[in-house]
Amino acid sequence: MPKNNVTKAKSSVKKTAPKKNSITRRLAVILVKLMIAMLFTLGIYTIYLDAKVRKKFEGQRWQVPVQIYGQLKKLQLGESENLNEIAQALTINGYKKVNFVTRVGQFAQSAERLIIFQRPFEFTDGVNSAQQLNIEVVNGIVVALSINNKAVTALTLEPQLLARLVPNNKEDRVLVPLEELPSQLVDTLLLVEDRDFYHHHGVSPVGIIRALVNNIRAGRTVQGGSTLTQQLAKNMFLSRERTLTRKIKEALMALILEFRYSKDQLLEAYINEVYLGQNYANGVYGFGLATQFYFGKKINELSNAQMALLIAQVKGPSYYDPWRHPKRATERRDLILRLMFEQHLLSLADFEQAAESSLSIRPQRRLAKKSYPAYLQLVNDELNQHLSSFTQKSGIKVFTGFSHRSQQLLEQSVAKQLPLLESQYKQRDLEAAMVVTDIASGEIRALVGGRESGYAGFNRAINAKRHIGSLIKPVIYATALERYQQYNFATILDDKAITLKSGSGKKWQPKNYDGKYRGQVSLIEGLVYSLNIPTINLGMSLGLTSVADAIKNLGYQHKLQMRPSVLLGAINMSPLEINQLYLTIANKGYYQKSHTITKILSANNETLWQKQPLSEQRLSTGGAYLLNYALEKVVQEGTARSLTWRLHNNKLAGKTGTSNDLRDSWFIGYDDKHLVTTWLGKDNNTSTGLTGSSGALPLFADFIKKQGVVNKTDDKPEGILVTLFEQQTGNAVTEECANTVIYPAIRRGIVTSSKCLQEKQDKRNWFEKIFGS
Repeated sequence: MPKNNVTKAKSSVKKTAPKKNSITRRLAVILVKLMIAMLFTLGIYTIYLDAKVRKKFEGQRWQVPVQIYGQLKKLQLGESENLNEIAQALTINGYKKVNFVTRVGQFAQSAERLIIFQRPFEFTDGVNSAQQLNIEVVNGIVVALSINNKAVTALTLEPQLLARLVPNNKEDRVLVPLEELPSQLVDTLLLVEDRDFYHHHGVSPVGIIRALVNNIRAGRTVQGGSTLTQQLAKNMFLSRERTLTRKIKEALMALILEFRYSKDQLLEAYINEVYLGQNYANGVYGFGLATQFYFGKKINELSNAQMALLIAQVKGPSYYDPWRHPKRATERRDLILRLMFEQHLLSLADFEQAAESSLSIRPQRRLAKKSYPAYLQLVNDELNQHLSSFTQKSGIKVFTGFSHRSQQLLEQSVAKQLPLLESQYKQRDLEAAMVVTDIASGEIRALVGGRESGYAGFNRAINAKRHIGSLIKPVIYATALERYQQYNFATILDDKAITLKSGSGKKWQPKNYDGKYRGQVSLIEGLVYSLNIPTINLGMSLGLTSVADAIKNLGYQHKLQMRPSVLLGAINMSPLEINQLYLTIANKGYYQKSHTITKILSANNETLWQKQPLSEQRLSTGGAYLLNYALEKVVQEGTARSLTWRLHNNKLAGKTGTSNDLRDSWFIGYDDKHLVTTWLGKDNNTSTGLTGSSGALPLFADFIKKQGVVNKTDDKPEGILVTLFEQQTGNAVTEECANTVIYPAIRRGIVTSSKCLQEKQDKRNWFEKIFGS
């Protein structure tokens, strides 16, 4: 090469070299800036994710269903109880009858003793751990009670879970604290899903490699690469899309979770968050609910095989669904059992026994069918009055006065009696509504809203407003008896044809049911025999305003438009509303609002609302006693006298009611413990062909006979005096008067007359007069 060419080449190199170095530096600077920008962006995004994670994890993580429980059954020494009824309630509540009690959820029964291994439960007065209860009953009386072999005077049984009101997001779960989980379940879950959970920081490269190797060796997917923390982040915060962006978010959130919270907090959250199945429209989340969904058990009652099947669902609840794909579910379960055996979590004998066992899942898939929709509607109505919808999403527990036994007997009576009545009276499409209330507490024990008890449709007990007929009459007579200086049982009432005119001049000529007129009757006869004309005369003399005040005083809360026909029950009330009026009467004049809910607890067992045991006297003690006395006479000899042979002369009180054209058949009866309101009718409001005594009364009798009558006691107040009255005048008289009758009366209202229409004649012969008879 010529010298001058070499020189040119060298100079060319010298000129281009600085350009390349400059470009490299610029690229490096740009790259550094990009990295700084990316790191800044990542930092900002991480701060955003951190705020998002903290807000949910430290706030209300889940919208937990409202759990509604039945009556808290309390047993006390000396009280009457039936062991068979308690055993039946235990079976309904998922307890298993065995010969020897060895674990929670079991009970054993003999003729006079019941041994129960009760599950842990958060009662309204605190949390009780699993404990053994002993109940001894002799001749129907509780003679001995003990908890863990320590004698006690009272104990409380675990209430029945009636329903779970699932929130709008359709996620159903039962929250379980980590300390309540069987250690075998936790160890197996970590073995299968994340062996290094307590050693990594949210993301585990080693775990990913190990899972890959194990899956290659097995020839199928037996282990996942994501940590439990990553799965928790995905389930709690992210969608199910399979993208790189979501995977990066998942990893970042997992790191944040690990930084912010302890391993135990994360594990507990995962156990309550993981998706484990589908109960029709509602997702099954968490191991607490999954144990009930698949096996109908509590989590501390699971066998090794059942634990393995539950953990198998983590991989894919749809793919390993034991109802639809039992073969797949069994293979996955057995694979997990083998892992448990290889890692010394199971002995060889336990492994073989578990692997040979059936899946032992519940026969039906549906988890929580609402068996008592009519009752639950009332619970829900009350719940909305006491708590906001937001508070209801926080896993609250609602305790009610519900009695499964009363509800069951109520439904049986309706199912049995309606077809019999339809056949006997050649009717069809009869409907019914019944309400059972505890008189002392006001708690509603059972409620039927129609003949199809499990049908969540029109609730006649709450929403059917029908004419109440003669059920109104005790209110009128109670108003009179409160005016004790003017009225008593012997007061004479006219029973003659009358004509009343409305404000528009329209005439109304009421009649007695039998079409007869008796001229004059006593006040008590007017009520006992449910006579219309004497009742109208009494009501008009009292004044319609006074009667309206009495109706409201006993518990009716709506506006009243008073007219004379109201005195014969031309007023619309639902069974629940008229039940309220009679509750005050049955409770000796003391008003308290009937209710289903007794107490509401938060997820942390704090009292959010509690029914206060307050009552207000609305009828005087004397007036209430006299009214109850008369309503007992209705059963003994009046319109409800058929109860004497239906119930073998048990002592009750009650009142029949029939509306015009036999459209509505009513009976309200009560013993010393329960008030039962019964209505029969048709939805199209046509005639039933039934009176209160021929329709509703047999339905009541069938129920109360099965329930067991607690005879009414006669606790006569001091202010009541048994008095002699002259029948024709209604005056209180002495023993010298003839044609008298004895009635209780309020002492302060008694003015004894010395005059008689006719003195008693001495019909003894001379011998009897001399020597006595």
